Formats: sequence, structure tokens, C-alpha cells
Amino acid sequence: MVKFSPAFIDALLERTDLIRLVEGRVPLKKKGKDFWACCPFHQEKSPSFSVSPEKQIYYCFGCHAHGNAIGFLMAHDRLSFPEAVALLAEDAGVALPEEAVGQSVQEDLRPFRQILDKAVSLYRDALAKNPAAQQYWQSRGLHQEIITRFELGYAPPAANFLSQQLGKDENTRRALIGAGLVSSREDHSVYDRFRDRVIFPIRDGRGHLVGLGGRSLDGREPKYLNSPEGPLYHKGQVLYGLHQARDGLRRMNRAVLVEGYLDVITLHQAGLDYAVAASGTALGESQLQMLFRAAAEILLCFDGDTAGRKAAWRAVQMAPELLREGRLLRVLFLPDGQDPDSLVREQGAAALEALFPTARPAIDFFLDELQRRHNIAAEDEKAQFLREAREFLQRINDATLREVYLHKLQELCGLAFAIPSKTRRRDARVTASAQPSRSKDGPSLFKNAMRLLLNHPDDPVWQQLEKDLLPFASDPIAKKLDATLDILANMTHLSSHELLARLAGTDLAEFCYALVMSEADESQGGALLRNEIPECVHRVNRRLSAARLEYMGHTADRSGLGALTEQERTEIVLSTRRGRHKRPES
Repeated sequence: MVKFSPAFIDALLERTDLIRLVEGRVPLKKKGKDFWACCPFHQEKSPSFSVSPEKQIYYCFGCHAHGNAIGFLMAHDRLSFPEAVALLAEDAGVALPEEAVGQSVQEDLRPFRQILDKAVSLYRDALAKNPAAQQYWQSRGLHQEIITRFELGYAPPAANFLSQQLGKDENTRRALIGAGLVSSREDHSVYDRFRDRVIFPIRDGRGHLVGLGGRSLDGREPKYLNSPEGPLYHKGQVLYGLHQARDGLRRMNRAVLVEGYLDVITLHQAGLDYAVAASGTALGESQLQMLFRAAAEILLCFDGDTAGRKAAWRAVQMAPELLREGRLLRVLFLPDGQDPDSLVREQGAAALEALFPTARPAIDFFLDELQRRHNIAAEDEKAQFLREAREFLQRINDATLREVYLHKLQELCGLAFAIPSKTRRRDARVTASAQPSRSKDGPSLFKNAMRLLLNHPDDPVWQQLEKDLLPFASDPIAKKLDATLDILANMTHLSSHELLARLAGTDLAEFCYALVMSEADESQGGALLRNEIPECVHRVNRRLSAARLEYMGHTADRSGLGALTEQERTEIVLSTRRGRHKRPES
């Protein structure tokens, strides 16, 4: 995986004009200090998609899509992170770091793309001249419109069809080999890789041709043949049909992953134009990440046989880290003997759609499958089951989802659920969260502190904030403030622009982007003034000190003064003498 330093990403975003980038894809209209449009990521009638030229971020108040220039390219153009960075660097005239430039980036891919494009045109022409190939597509129930949309073709049986049509000079030969269209013999002669096969052109998320799939007409083995791994084609990083599914994915915010090329095409023809398939391989983590960039809900649709269950098990193993708030991953097994292609052709799209509500959450499927592998009636196997399940569940990124399933796991094993408490800070969070806030306007203090920090992270007054006391605060925004300060502590160049860039891709991003983009949250005076920070930090520190004393008081009431350190006992005695139970400042 290509990696870029934070400094390089910061510099690249600094040189990128987000307004120009977005406007090249979505028409924007200026309103106030920001630009607005109907959101490209969900259907709406009035604009709720806002782009800030000052902050260089975007946020949708409807679907909550958010990010910076890199995130926008990944979501809108269906690019991977390295692809989005490379595209921005090319546009800004910024050279990629040498250590991040692999051979595949350095190599000029244009000759391979051009020769592949010519080959697809030849295969499409060959289909028009071959009745047997035309009959095959007709036997699969495909109409001419869908054949044209997916650029389906036919490779004649001649071993030198392409070289006869495209030329035999050394440059053409090199391009044919690089594009994976021909293979070479020991005597250095070449022969066509795809012969007497119907052809499925494969495009990446940006619409670039990257490879081909071919199916034998008579069913001879190998029934399916794909382009080899090469400069253009990396099967673990491509989803078949993703380019054609772009509009459907945005409209539905759902992706249906099926197993075969024909499944995708048949579903699109039937109106389910948000179907994609792994390209010549089992679903990989990169492909699952691509799916979640395209839609919030992923439906993994597998045959109900043993092979289908094994494929689902492999897919679900990769899921926990990708399950963040707002994302759904479900598994659907079709009736015995059916696949999406046959089911839709025989019974129509409605029959398949009727099965969607029966899809099971991926984690339920995992726990069921794991339980089948262990006899939890036996205590030693129950312990093994519990260990494996906990390890899996602890990887889930969505904290609420993780907690729900940890509870379910404990109930399944007949154990009492207990929240671990390894440190005083963690215990403080649990205790404080159970206590109601004493201040009617309590949340506004930490919210205002967050807004000031996001707009003026370079102010030295932030160093005076009692960060170690933030876990004692009951306000959930205090936890976000703590995490943001952690990010800030690892930055060398402090600016609002770069802090927001660092927040991109974290669990804090949506909250922070909404906060700085929301006009409704502006302070009464309008602009957030730097001179408000000292007073805000002072008030936060007083609130945190009061919360800590309150926590120590609860601890002493519950467990006695012996549960406190000597210093804490001294503090609580002194505070009692002063009448510490005063209402905290708001």
C-alpha cells in the first residue's frame, strides 16, 4: 500500500482549490461565504451540500457526507486513497515523493490503455459478425441496449487475431503483452490470450479500461478467463460494474455484491443498477473498502451452497474495522440451485428484492458460523468460542455496535456482562456519564471550546487547558475535545486548515466538519474571535475541576476515603470545608 507523509498531504491540500475541483463535477452557487449545491451523494430537491473555500472542506446537512479534496475524489470518482492523491498531485503540478512512487506509477500506461481500447472495439465488431456469439448473449436474455452499455464482445478463435488487426511491430507487441492481451512462447512469438470466448470489458471506478474477462462458448475449461495481473489490471482492486453502477449507488446508497459478471449485467438490465462483482477473485479488503466508499449499506449476495457460505465467511472476516457508524453490512443467501442471474431471469427483479429484508447482519452470521464450529455446551470449547468471538468483536470500529454485540455474546454464553475498568480515567468516564449535568447550558461550553479550537488551533492559550481532567466531564463533547487535542499535539504546523485535514477520515470528522460549516452554530457576534479563547479555557478548567471533585466525592461515598489517594483525600476535605457542592460555572 502506497503511503504518504502527513506533511506531503498537508502541502498537497494547501495547493488544491476545492471549489474548482468540486465545480468541475457539481454545479455550485455562492451563498454567503460558502458555495452550495444539491448533494451529489444522495437525491434531494433543495441544496444542502456546502463547500467552504476558507476551510477547504465540504459537508452535506442532508446525508452528512463530508471531507476534503481527497475524500471528495474518493467518494465521487470512486478512487482509492493513492489514486486520489496522485490525481490531485498531477492537477497541482506536485511531484509524488520518490519513496511513494512505485514502478506502476512511474511506468507510462498510455500505450497499454490505448491498445486495450482498440482490442475492445475489435471484439465488439467481431460480435456483430458472429451469429454463435450473438446467440449466446440472447440465450442469457440480454437486450442490445445492455450489451452496448457493458461493451460486450467476442474474441474469434484465431490465435493471432489481434496481431493481424493491430500490427506486429515491436512497440505493438510490447503493448499487447503489457495490456495482458497476448501471451508469449519460448521462441518469443505471441498468441491471443482470449480465443473463441465472449468478452466482458472491465473498467475501474474512474471508467478506465483495465482488463478483460472471457467465457468459453461451449463451457470448456477454464470456463472463465481473466486478464493476468499487470500494470493495468490488479484483480484485488477492481469491482466489475462499479463504473456502470455509479448512478444507482448514489441513488440507493446501497450496493449489492454478487459473484459473477453475468449476475451484474442481468441485475442492471432488470433495473437493479447498483450491483457489482469481485473481478476474477474472492472479495478482498480493498474491494470492500471501495464498496463502503460508494454506499453506506452493502449486501453480500451469495449462493446458498457450501462454496457460498465459505465465500461469505471470508468476506465477513475483513469487516470489523470497516464497520463505522452509519454503515451496514449484511449477508444474503439465495435459495438452493439459484443465483442472481437465474432468479431474476425466471422470476423477475421483484423476486430478488423481496429477499433483501431477509439478509442477516454480517456479525450475526459470523457468530452463528463460529458457534457451529464449537460445542459451547462443553466449557472448554465455550471458552475457545468466547475468545475468538471477543477478538473479532473488539475489532469493530463502531463503538455502539461493538457494545451491543459484546452484550449479546455474554448473554449467549450465560455470563454476566461487565464493562472493563482498567484505569481511573476509564472509570471516571463511566461514573461521570451516569451523572446528570448540573448546568442547563452545560454542553454549550465544550461545544464553544471545540469551535474555537477548530478555528484557532495555533493559539498558545490551549496549552493551559487541563487536558488530563477532560475524562471527568459528563459532556460527550469533552471526549471529542480530548481526542482533537491529541491530534493537535502531534502536528508541527498549527492551522485550522491542516487540523481539519488531519481530522479527515477519523471518527471526529463528521462532527467537526458540521460544527465549522453550520451557520446555526455561529456565536452571537458572528465570527469566532480569538480573544474569546482565554475566557473559554478558564471556564472549561473550572468546570473540569468541579467535575473531578464531584467524581472523588462519589468515589468516597461509595467506597470510603480509603479508595482515594492521600492528595485526593486532602482535596476533598478542603473542598468540603469550603462547601464544594456549588453549582459549576456555565
